[in-house]
Order: sequence, then structure tokens, then C-alpha cells
Amino acid sequence: MLRIVDTPTSAMERSRDSVPANPVDRSPILASRGQMRLGLLRRLMRQQSLRSFVLLAGIEIGLLLLAPWVAARIRFPGDAASLSAAMESIAITSVLFAATVWLSMVTLGLYQRHSHDLPNVSSGTLVRLVLSVAAGSLALMVLYSAMPGYSMGWEIYMFSIFFAFLLLLVSRFAFASLSGGNALRRRVLLVGSDSTSRADVADTLARNHCNRVSIVGIVPPEQTIGRSSPAPIGQRHPEQSGSLLDLAFERQIDDIVVTTNDLRNCLSMDELMSCRLAGISVFRLDTFYERELGRVMLEGLRPSWFVFTNHFDRSVMRRFSKRAFDLAAAAMVFALAWPVMLLVALVIWIECKGREPVLYRQERVGEGDCIFTLYKFRSMRSDAESDGVARWASTDDNRVTRVGHFVRKFRLDELPQLYNVLRGDMSMVGPRPERPEIVAQLKQQIPYYGLRHSVAPGLSGWAQLRYPYGASVKDAEEKLRYDLYYIKEQNMLFDLEILLQTAEVVLFRRGSR
Repeated sequence: MLRIVDTPTSAMERSRDSVPANPVDRSPILASRGQMRLGLLRRLMRQQSLRSFVLLAGIEIGLLLLAPWVAARIRFPGDAASLSAAMESIAITSVLFAATVWLSMVTLGLYQRHSHDLPNVSSGTLVRLVLSVAAGSLALMVLYSAMPGYSMGWEIYMFSIFFAFLLLLVSRFAFASLSGGNALRRRVLLVGSDSTSRADVADTLARNHCNRVSIVGIVPPEQTIGRSSPAPIGQRHPEQSGSLLDLAFERQIDDIVVTTNDLRNCLSMDELMSCRLAGISVFRLDTFYERELGRVMLEGLRPSWFVFTNHFDRSVMRRFSKRAFDLAAAAMVFALAWPVMLLVALVIWIECKGREPVLYRQERVGEGDCIFTLYKFRSMRSDAESDGVARWASTDDNRVTRVGHFVRKFRLDELPQLYNVLRGDMSMVGPRPERPEIVAQLKQQIPYYGLRHSVAPGLSGWAQLRYPYGASVKDAEEKLRYDLYYIKEQNMLFDLEILLQTAEVVLFRRGSR
């Protein structure tokens, strides 16, 4: 670990891209061919496309495809004729088997992109794994009943389920063992002199259980001034000999994170450019936070961040595809949930003996600050806000009815909002809508809070998956970080991921009150 060296905080007046008075060689230091080969080899297994859930998902899809083959060979060890007959359609049946079980694993949150316990085999992971295999088994039974021509046979089917569970269990323990060390972690070097460049970054990653990176060291910015600087500032630490590029290869660095806010002549752009050309990623601190934590840094956020970013897709095609996705998903959920909705409505009506309404109507703020009427199953007493003052729900809220406690735990009170989605007031995925009184309060206390309303509110959202139920201004600020990240990164696949993983939130009752 590099020693933290305190540096002067005086700001330079020259621009970081200005040419010095005495011209010098501005060409970056290039990595040698040997350095490049060794660096690429060391970073290969830590590349973003292969690490974490992507690597794990690829391995487990392969194991699920393998399970029916193993089951068939074990079922018919010496019967060549039966084995040959079973192998005739094994390719199609194995793909159907793997796809069904893997989709159930995704639905139950075993591949969450920012999952806290992804590298670990916790009790929650084991429970989700058992439920995933069980749900996949039931789904396969339904598919085989509807398409008997693709059935692999009862005995091979049972063997396949058994071997699939064992193989998945082994893969999880193996992945946890690798992730427990530094084999799959990206090695990060911090460059900067601000307070955020010290323990703050590591503490933030630790608080959010981010196990995908390892902070190797911290280099004050004056130590990155290399041969292209017009004048040396300070002395390099003895452990850092040569250029920043040499240090990066020596310490096997994958990412360099620049944590200082003032880049005016306090960093050597030539040295950072050398690292970039050598294949080492260079990030600003806010970009690094977004990638690792799935949320936006509100500290120091400026309007230019919104103006010049390459994201925030608001194209006509995106709007059209999102609306088509909302209609299809809402119709599918309604087709599956309408019996449950009728049952919930009946139970609520019986509890209140028909004296109070089953549905609850409330004004919420939607896209473009438009007010719309949101529908929910009533879970509180009808006189919960008889004084007309809007309040957040709290833990063990005494306004909630007995039936309300149950429907809130499983988010069943939200099902009538499918009507809002079909009407176009809401989307299936987006920031959760708030009441006008609360929105007016939060806009005054939280910068950029109104940007949540640049998209349609959602029945589910990224913040609901990543943060527990909010009941304060502080909670609203934390959830805004995730909402802005979703607004920036939204796309069809992201929406599908959020919608599928919402099922895991409902089943395990996380975040509801």
C-alpha cells in the first residue's frame, strides 16, 4: 500500500491543457511491448466483461447445459440403445432446461449487478438457489406437459435437477473462494489530494459491500508530474520510481481514479494519457462511483454533468420501445395476477364489512410535474390523514390495517397501479411517484430532485431494489442518487433486469412497510 502524502492545496491558474512557455516534448511515454503483453495477460481475468456476475453467469449456464447430458449417461450406463435414443433430442431439451432454470435464478436475484452477497455463499444465497431450482422444476413440468415432444423423460429429468443443483452449489462456492481473495478484483490506484482521495473512497466501498475492487494505493497529484512538466513539483515517494505508467505496471493496476476536483496543472495529462494508451482505464471519481455503486454522486454535481454526458437517451425510438414494453409487461402481469387482485379486494371488503372503499385514490406527481390519480388497494384506515397533513409511512405504522400489513409485505397493494401503467400515467420501471406536498418540500431541500420527473414514474424502480423504504429527507436524497443513475443509464435490458429482480424483492419482502 502506498503511503499517503499530504500535499499543498493551492490552486494553479493555468488551464490543464495549456502549453507551457518553454516548449517541451509533449508526447506521452509509451509502454514497451513486453509491458503491454504482461499487462494484458494480468488484466485479462479482471476485465469488466468477464468479472463478477457475467463470469459467474457464463459458467453456470454451461453447467446447466451439461446437467442433462450427465444425467442421461448416468441413467443408462450400459444400455447403448436407450442412451442413443435419449441423446437424439438432448441438445434441444438441455437448452430448454438451462434457459428455464437460469431465468428463475435471474428472477430470484442471483445475478444482481450490484448484489452485496454475490461473491459470498450466504444463507440468503442458498435459499434463493433452492427456490430457483424448485421454481425452474415446476416451470419445466408445465412446459413438458404443454410440449410433450420436448420432454426428456421423468427419470432423466429428476437426475438433471439433482445434478444441476449440485453443480450450481459447487460453482457458487468456487466463485466465493476466488472472489474472497484478489483474483477477480480490479486493482485501483487513486490519484488526488482532496479529502475524498484518502480513506473516504475505501470506506464508501466498504459500507456498500463492494467486493469487486481493491484499493492498491493513493498517489498525491504532484507525484504524477513527469518529464513533460515545465517544472517539477515536490519529490516522488521512494516507492514510486519512474513514471506513473511504470508504477501502474509494477503494481498491476487495472483502473486509475482521479479524485481531485481541480485539474488545472495539478496533474500531468501526459502521464495519464500514457496509462490510457497502455490499456489502463482512467476514471474521474464520479464515474468510478457510478460504475461500482450504481448511483450518482450528488456532491459537487453540476449542470454540465447532465448537458455533456453521452447518456440520457430520450430519443423517439427509446420512448416508443419503453411504451411497448410497458403495455406488454402490464398486460402479462395482470393476466397472472388478476385472481390475486380479486382475492385481496374481497378480503379488504370483508375486513371493513363493506363500509369503506377497497381502492385508495391519491394524487401523485408524474412526468413533467403533471398530477395524476394513483390507485392502490387500501391498506390504511380511511381516516389515516383526517387532518389533511401528508405523512410518510413508518415502521409499525398504527394506521395500517391487519390486512394492510400482509398486502404491504408482499407489495400486493401496488397491483392496481397496472391500470395507471396502461393509461400512460406510469411506467413499469422508473422512479416511484411521490405526493405533491412531499415533492414541494423535497425540491427545496434536495438539489436536482425535480429531475426525477423527467421520466414517467414506475411501478418498480432501481432505487427500490438498491435502497430500503424511505421515510425521511435523508432517505429521499439517497434514493435520488439511484433514480438519477437509472434515468441516465436506462435502456430495455436494464428495465427487464429491474422488473425481473422485483420478483425477488416481493418474495423476500425487502423494503416494504
